[in-house]
Amino acid sequence: MPPSALLADPALVAYRDGRFAEAAERLRALAAQHPDDLLVRRYLGLALYGQKQYGAAAEALEAAAAGDPGNATTWLYLGLAHYAAGRYGPAQEALAKAEALEPDARSAAVARSYRETIQRYRTERTVPAAPQPRRWSLTGQAGIVYDDNVPLRAPGAAGPKASPRTYQSLWGGYDFVQDGGWRLRGEGFAFLGQNLRRSLDDYDQITVEAALDLSYQATLWGMPARPGLRYAYQPTWEGGREYNQSHAVTASLVLQPLDDAISYLYYRFATEDYRDDGVVSRFTSRDLGGGHQAGLTQYYYFEDRRNYVFAGYAYLRNDAKGSFFDERGHRLSVGGAALLPWDVRLLARAEYQWRDFDRYPIEPKRSFERQRYSISLTKPVAERLAVTLGYSHINEDSNYSSLSYRQNVFVLSLTYDF
Repeated sequence: MPPSALLADPALVAYRDGRFAEAAERLRALAAQHPDDLLVRRYLGLALYGQKQYGAAAEALEAAAAGDPGNATTWLYLGLAHYAAGRYGPAQEALAKAEALEPDARSAAVARSYRETIQRYRTERTVPAAPQPRRWSLTGQAGIVYDDNVPLRAPGAAGPKASPRTYQSLWGGYDFVQDGGWRLRGEGFAFLGQNLRRSLDDYDQITVEAALDLSYQATLWGMPARPGLRYAYQPTWEGGREYNQSHAVTASLVLQPLDDAISYLYYRFATEDYRDDGVVSRFTSRDLGGGHQAGLTQYYYFEDRRNYVFAGYAYLRNDAKGSFFDERGHRLSVGGAALLPWDVRLLARAEYQWRDFDRYPIEPKRSFERQRYSISLTKPVAERLAVTLGYSHINEDSNYSSLSYRQNVFVLSLTYDF
């Protein structure tokens, strides 16, 4: 049965809406018509699991896992079905396979939590209670960077440009609400970067962000969908002095038109208040009264979501207080990720931007084209700890040569998930 036909079938619509009995009845009929269709078997098992028919769910998921042993979702729900039925040995085996297939996914954390519960039961003979999904996440990162153009000066410009620097960052969140498809999450981020060349201390940076994110799991046009609304406040300091403060509201919509495809649409409105308004504020103030950005990014996944590619487009329009900084532009991006041998993950991205400053008071009006390329390799070195080696190159060409620049950045970092 073509996956697109199955995803449009009333059985899947019922499943997404939580009508598991209706979905299971229809999926049983489809399973009889297509006895070798593993996707039908998988969804039948998921629908039966939703009905709490754990024995029947395990039987359907066993058949799906036997034919497609590389699907982590199948193994996860097979383990949960065995667990709910009290079959802890088979549950541990299935959960271990789910964790091994996608060690970096949230499903791996769920599988690990259930396995630890089973292990405690076997050693302590206590009644295993189902662990609740963890409401919080926290990740820390520290690294060293070599940047050959810290102040973004034009080629041949006088003055120091290159410097190594160290940086530390921390980000995470807490789900205040997880109920009926709703999620309200508080998020935080902090970054500290220090240049080791004293003459470039004025470019040391501190950035913090506090945000609230509200989203809801729904079905739209027969597809799984998650509309969301996010507010973020972000102050920045440069060289130990306050640099700017920004407020941003983002409305987004995540759609899943196919099992292996995700579409992300968004609109963002932002304001920015800079401490330095320049010499003549009506020309040189960078304060942003209204920054508008709208875009679409399309993801496509391969091999049970271990690998993916993406392409995106965004349009922006900034209305600044100073006419030097009014601009409009376009951004195109492509990239992807691949899991290489020895659990090394490759990430690559290419981006092209074009911007035009339509209220620039000097002729010719300013414009620029920017190309950015980045690549990184990440390798787990211990539980929850990974090392990353990365490189990025920026090439910005402006019609004013003094505003053109080249930049190469090399990064070595350690990341720990708490």
